[in-house]
Amino acid sequence: PHPLRKWSLKGLLSRYLRLNLNKREDRNAYYLVAEIFWAAFLNAAASFNVAYALRLNASDEMVGYLSSIPALFAIFLSIPIGKWVQRTKNKQRLLITSLALFRLGFIAIALVPWLNFLNVPDGTLIIILLILFNVMQRPMIIGFSPMMSTVIPVHKQAPVISARMQVHSAVHSVTVFLFGLWLDRIIFPLNYQTMYFFAFGLSIFSTIMLTKIERPEEESKQDSDDESEEEPENIEKEKVPLLKRLEKSWQIAKDNPTFRRFMINTLCFNFGMWVTMPLFSIYFINEMGASDGWLGTASSLHNVAVILGYSLWRPIVKRVGSKKLLKYTAQLRLLWPLTIALAPNLTWILIIHVVWGVLVPGIGLTHSSVFLQVLPEDAREEGQALHSTVQNSALFIAPLIGVWISEQIGIITTLLIFSGVRLLGSLMWVWNPLEGKIKEKPISVPVAGE
Repeated sequence: PHPLRKWSLKGLLSRYLRLNLNKREDRNAYYLVAEIFWAAFLNAAASFNVAYALRLNASDEMVGYLSSIPALFAIFLSIPIGKWVQRTKNKQRLLITSLALFRLGFIAIALVPWLNFLNVPDGTLIIILLILFNVMQRPMIIGFSPMMSTVIPVHKQAPVISARMQVHSAVHSVTVFLFGLWLDRIIFPLNYQTMYFFAFGLSIFSTIMLTKIERPEEESKQDSDDESEEEPENIEKEKVPLLKRLEKSWQIAKDNPTFRRFMINTLCFNFGMWVTMPLFSIYFINEMGASDGWLGTASSLHNVAVILGYSLWRPIVKRVGSKKLLKYTAQLRLLWPLTIALAPNLTWILIIHVVWGVLVPGIGLTHSSVFLQVLPEDAREEGQALHSTVQNSALFIAPLIGVWISEQIGIITTLLIFSGVRLLGSLMWVWNPLEGKIKEKPISVPVAGE
């Protein structure tokens, strides 16, 4: 082989993960890690979405809608989409199409400054487009974890997931810093437009990687048989009222008490976070005067700290156990809004980003690992869809509450109040413990944090 090949992305990842690319499962592992490498560029650009909308005069209320409206759609769509994905013959094609449509949204928002003929305020149009294309990503959100558990054997899932997170954090930290410098030095809005076009172009390679993933032959054959022999009957069964579908899905929670408790605890655990979620960007940009360069630096430092955090937390989680440790890591969640509210200036907030980056993997690793362990094995897609529906029911209203309260009493006071709410929600893991023993499984991708 050419000597430069060992320094290519394929060569580096193959050596790091000790992959034999002659094996299907190892090729799948490579494609999944390579995919996140290219996706990280677009995710770095997405870090500036709220700043872009605010600089185009989006209101604080519209920024709140950016979190709440997609949650409203998820309430009604998650369970039907979960059923759709579960019975679809070619799941991979469906998921890739969903992801591709979502990523086209970045081209759409880049064009907004040139769409004045629509007579819609630019900031408002940005929010509308981001919401619309976010909804198109629902099949990918619902189906990705089950797909990964299918194409990667259990003993390789932990290394692959860990490598995905490390690669993403490394690429994201460098890229978001460089994007911040670019945005500060190039005239607006050309700076944002070129950033989105560039990042979208690189994300195409991510999509290509996903198309190369090979599913096990047995499952492909089973899906084909199911499609040809049972689809008419299944379609007939799906023609039932929405309330009946919800009742049937809720039966999953009734039959799995540990899963039900997990959903309830997570709802309480996350509510205080969701209320304050849209306030940080508004606070940094509108009240603290943060530039795009500062936003990029803050995100970059945070991601570097996240890489360190995974290295520190993974052996701790393995030694103590995710279920036991979750009761303690959950209590860390109040620190983010509390320290931001008390920080005197942007320099201190940079330090807080670093410290929080080290701490947040402990929350994500324990919570998401327990989630995989309690998810009903005979209804993974539907269980995940039900969980998503329950959580998004609160996520719909929470950001709107946060924006409204902050307009009445100020952002700092709101952050202080909901630090306490976060603490109460975190204590649910102590007051409402998960029943029975949980068999430890490979640690999964963390739930989205701040």
